[in-house]
Amino acid sequence: MGLLRDWNYIERAVQIPALSEVIREALIRALFVRDDRVLPKDLIADLNRVPPVTVKVKDDGEVRKLVRVLNGEESTLSLGLSAEDYHYFRTQLGVGRTREFGAVVRPRTLLTYDWIVPEQRGVQLDFGGYAGIEFADGAHRAIAQVGATWKQLYDDGAAKGHAVPFVPTVPLDFAIGDAMCGDAPFASYRGEFTSYVNALRTISPFGHRARLGFEEVANNGTAYDLLHATVPLAAEFFIPVAVALRLEAKPAARKTLTYAFDDGAKLAAALDKLSRTSQTPSWVHITEAVAAKILRPAVASGAFTAQVTVGGSASGLAAKEKAIDTAMAGFTSKNAELPNPFDVPADGYRKSAEAVARSLFVGEVRVPAKSFGDFAGKVRTFGDQTAAKAGVYGSLRHTGIVSAFPFFSAPKDRSKVYDLSKGVRAIASRIPGTTFTSRLAHLWEEEAHFMRRMAFLRSLKLTIDTAHVVQPLVSP
Repeated sequence: MGLLRDWNYIERAVQIPALSEVIREALIRALFVRDDRVLPKDLIADLNRVPPVTVKVKDDGEVRKLVRVLNGEESTLSLGLSAEDYHYFRTQLGVGRTREFGAVVRPRTLLTYDWIVPEQRGVQLDFGGYAGIEFADGAHRAIAQVGATWKQLYDDGAAKGHAVPFVPTVPLDFAIGDAMCGDAPFASYRGEFTSYVNALRTISPFGHRARLGFEEVANNGTAYDLLHATVPLAAEFFIPVAVALRLEAKPAARKTLTYAFDDGAKLAAALDKLSRTSQTPSWVHITEAVAAKILRPAVASGAFTAQVTVGGSASGLAAKEKAIDTAMAGFTSKNAELPNPFDVPADGYRKSAEAVARSLFVGEVRVPAKSFGDFAGKVRTFGDQTAAKAGVYGSLRHTGIVSAFPFFSAPKDRSKVYDLSKGVRAIASRIPGTTFTSRLAHLWEEEAHFMRRMAFLRSLKLTIDTAHVVQPLVSP
């Protein structure tokens, strides 16, 4: 994450005399695209500065020791590096030290784009090798290190009788840690990713092991819930190293029902009706034609496809299927044999993820199910107008909201990302009850209550991270 760093940087940049007359959104655009015609050279230098050192983490003891070096409690000698690595570390971090040293976690897979302001003159942590998963005996729980992939958790859990209740709406090869240090869109029909997080194991800015929440039970009713207040921004306050997750029992029988629709309005009506029933499928995954072709290139698909995965007893599954068929009225065809994107073998999943990752994603749009067809149509038209073929992945929530991720076949340059983001924002603003929640959308927001919340989070960060080690805030 980097929301607080970006937000703080922008708040300070608008106070620079040379930029005080620049409209806030124009300044955000200039910072995002690195426009040297608008920005002073010092700001351009900040935006092009990246962490000079990357450390591949193998155990959390390494992180604790590194944090103590960065906050000044220990010397770099305590890192136990070879002479060559020691010289490189000292040289890279010691030359021109004018800011606090900071540590930032590198996401395994980034869905959209990085934040505007890179971590300045610090250390980037690569948790790719810190990928163990510990399943509880006699209970449906797991503790996953942040480098473990979601697919690894999903497959290993199934082999041990567990069902992972959340899936990525956009099926990329995410690590579990990407939900806190990146932008992995994990969720299920019944809840968001955070509802399945019991606790976080973290390293504090002072190098201490700190646990948020209770690993064996949920935080519900404690009147103390720093965990869920900070999970979306956890990597701004602490360095997450493992996540305690609540799983479910693997059902005795499970079925994926694939419904094809030739019209967005019919699909929207079906999704809205399904969300109003008592049915609780594991997930409902939605693709329009372009997205379906990327996921299943060998399978002919209609304008829209909705896959509903339901589990239960073998005897009760038929009744559930019949109820879902009734709710999904309007489909042109139904297939009970087509696999969903998540159950394919690991190699096939990674191959599919590589194809999905070639598209340009701009963020999430929360849209009422009854308006999803209208939204998808507007996105497709916008893509045609901008010479960037568009598509949408989505997942339905029991609340009647679709979490939609529009994407475009376009170069991933910053100017294109910005312009497409503005276009999607405009579409969302014209559909009642719809919200665009991209990284840029957070920075564009100027509503008074939102600004007060951001000021509070900044204050909370400075209180927790008095050592200024975990993605320290910087000013231009």
